[in-house]
Amino acid sequence: MEPQAKYKGLLRTNPTDLTVGMYVAQLDRDWAETNFPLQGFYVRNQRMIERIDKACAYVFVDPRRYDSKLGEVKLHAVPNKITKHEAAKVKLSARERLVPKQPKVYRDTVAINEELPVATTSLAEAEEILQTCVVKLQSNGGFDVNAIENAITPLVHSVMRNGTALAALTRMRRMDDYIFSHAISCSVWGAVLARELGLPPRDVNDVALACTLMDMGKTTLPLELLRSPDEPTEEEWALLRSHVQRGADLLDENGVADARVLSAIQTHHERHDGSGYPHGLAGNKIPAFGRIAGIVDSYDAMITERPYAKAKSSYQAIQEIQKNADVLFQKELVDYFIRAIGVFPVGSIVELNTGEVGVVTSQSMDHRLKPKVMLILEADKQPRKHLVIIDLSAQQTDPNTPLMWWITKELPGNAYGIDPQKYFLD
Repeated sequence: MEPQAKYKGLLRTNPTDLTVGMYVAQLDRDWAETNFPLQGFYVRNQRMIERIDKACAYVFVDPRRYDSKLGEVKLHAVPNKITKHEAAKVKLSARERLVPKQPKVYRDTVAINEELPVATTSLAEAEEILQTCVVKLQSNGGFDVNAIENAITPLVHSVMRNGTALAALTRMRRMDDYIFSHAISCSVWGAVLARELGLPPRDVNDVALACTLMDMGKTTLPLELLRSPDEPTEEEWALLRSHVQRGADLLDENGVADARVLSAIQTHHERHDGSGYPHGLAGNKIPAFGRIAGIVDSYDAMITERPYAKAKSSYQAIQEIQKNADVLFQKELVDYFIRAIGVFPVGSIVELNTGEVGVVTSQSMDHRLKPKVMLILEADKQPRKHLVIIDLSAQQTDPNTPLMWWITKELPGNAYGIDPQKYFLD
């Protein structure tokens, strides 16, 4: 018989009586006889309970080590859906709305031109690691979570030093493979939004990690489905939507233990009005990180060319997101996201009322539609002999004096053969 001291303070529990947040301290058998690698672990989700039930007749729970944060993540209960009108009236606390009374304001500590070379190196290294991880996932279903975290951390540090440089670089460097391209881009957008929200650095890092991992479940889907140029059928949509649970299971099996990261992955397709999937969660039922991941995921999907959908300009994507404030997305998050990204983001190619074409080089915090623009092409679309930067926000605002320049539209990333990187990295 096992020494009594081994079970002191522990409660013998049937696996079916376990709930998320409990701490399993002992099994009914030797740890080596099971697939559980740790001698003691928190129950993170229903799938883990099912695995324990298959492996053990009973377990011993330590009631002193209950994790209430894990217990609050109840993603398996499907609430009643609410109407769009009702969603607009959802009452969220200040904490739930992610609007702190005294938000931390991060200031750039490095100029964009100084940060870009560092960001370029960090981005290239992250791309290489993520691409390797995606290939490995597609071949045998395993990957190194620590390697991904190590790849993402330098990106977050770059965003914390300068909120614009890496975002501009990400927008200018579009990659071919959607899954890992989307993972990298979303990690950057997530970090940029979390920084703008004033979240602590550790939370910014966790948001970036969640946004990186949220679509990894797609690596388990058939490549022909992901690459098909046709609009998915209802059956194919159901399979595509299964990537949420597939991803959560995959990451759980590969050692991702942070409850907020896992909940973000499980809820990044839930929507404010309850119209999302897989559980139809609405309003404050969607965890904070899930709401952030949802808006980031939608933005990047819209501005990226996909087999069955043409890419929108960032301006068009922002308009679409703004139109759905407090419908699909929490309004405060939409406002913060627009502030963080910009209506015409740094690195975007724009055409002015004069017919001239230029690249946005910096934002005006007070005048979102009036950034600084480096003019590249004349009105006849021929290269300018001398480049010049104009500040649209600094023009004469006297109503009796007409404006000289304003942006009429954002152009595609390859418009007129312009490579925006050239004007930042030279």
